[in-house]
Amino acid sequence: METMDEHMREQIALFRFGLIAPLLNEQVDPKSYLTEMANRIHEMPYYGEKRIAAKTIQDWYLRYRKMGFEGLKPKKRSDRGHSRKLSPEDEDYILAMRKKFPQVPVTVFYQQLVHQGEINVVNHL
Repeated sequence: METMDEHMREQIALFRFGLIAPLLNEQVDPKSYLTEMANRIHEMPYYGEKRIAAKTIQDWYLRYRKMGFEGLKPKKRSDRGHSRKLSPEDEDYILAMRKKFPQVPVTVFYQQLVHQGEINVVNHL
């Protein structure tokens, strides 16, 4: 999936605002509205078709009340460009090994690392 830019973050916030607007305007019974929205499949910008839990919509509502429109934007990842599952040492080691064997398919390379005990699958899945 491509990196999310500021325009896309705004599009997502607008979508989220659209879902919470009836709650903000007190146009609907909150419980029945949240149940109805949770049972639908929504076409979300960037993410595509998704079901959205009632709790998630409630969270968006509370974030909007607390932080305004900015609170509806997805947060930027603080670890962008870094693996969430590998330590920096593991990353460096794997990259060095990969450079030694570039002709080996990635799946085979990965299986060899696991088989040799170079990486621990439990910690990396």
